Amino acid sequence: MRPADLLRYSLWTGVAVTAARNRREYGVPTAWLTHLAGNTVTLLLPDLLHLLPVPPRNGLSGSSTLQAFRRTIDRRARLDPNYAAYVAPLAVGFILSHPDYSIYHGQWAERTVLGFGVDSIPHSAAAYTLARLVSESLLSLEEEFPPGALLGGLVKGAARHVDLVAALSVAVVTLLWELSEYFAHIAELEVTGRDPSEINMQWSLPDAITDSISNLVGLLAAIVVRRSGAQKGALARPS
Repeated sequence: MRPADLLRYSLWTGVAVTAARNRREYGVPTAWLTHLAGNTVTLLLPDLLHLLPVPPRNGLSGSSTLQAFRRTIDRRARLDPNYAAYVAPLAVGFILSHPDYSIYHGQWAERTVLGFGVDSIPHSAAAYTLARLVSESLLSLEEEFPPGALLGGLVKGAARHVDLVAALSVAVVTLLWELSEYFAHIAELEVTGRDPSEINMQWSLPDAITDSISNLVGLLAAIVVRRSGAQKGALARPS
């Protein structure tokens, strides 16, 4: 077993334990069930891919576009040992919602610097790894597309603006994430009748703003790292 696989399985175990604990503490499934389902998919995706055949590169067949996507997913999720690190922040962010040591409630949530709490760290890390995964996947997809394949031109054009695609991906995920947290917050208040400080999914506009800024910091770091690596690679290649 690779260290990356051990990391994934350990994280999934932590996610499952945290989900069970949150279920007992808060009852409603708005947070624990969605996080358990999402992390199960991301953490165990390489194992699912082991069960599916990887199509070879074979010219201009009608299915070459789908095959290119399939090979790209296999490269980035199953073969790349960095995949575990890419999906780890999402799992860790949820594990840190465990009621016994949550960074989102209580004393940990009260520790802020310029309005930014401890939860800014997993937010930035998640945005960083998402941007890196999107960038690497898009560049791999460009390599996998055979000449003349359907959507090949679109993929090549997107790959020339890979940082913009990564930025749009982080922006969309941030928007969807904040909306889902807001609606989960409202749903828990209505179902439980508890005080806002006593529910699992707490949301406020100031938190949404600091979360978004944290995501922006992670995105910018990912762009800097990618460009630095690309520049070093270009310098290393013989002219």
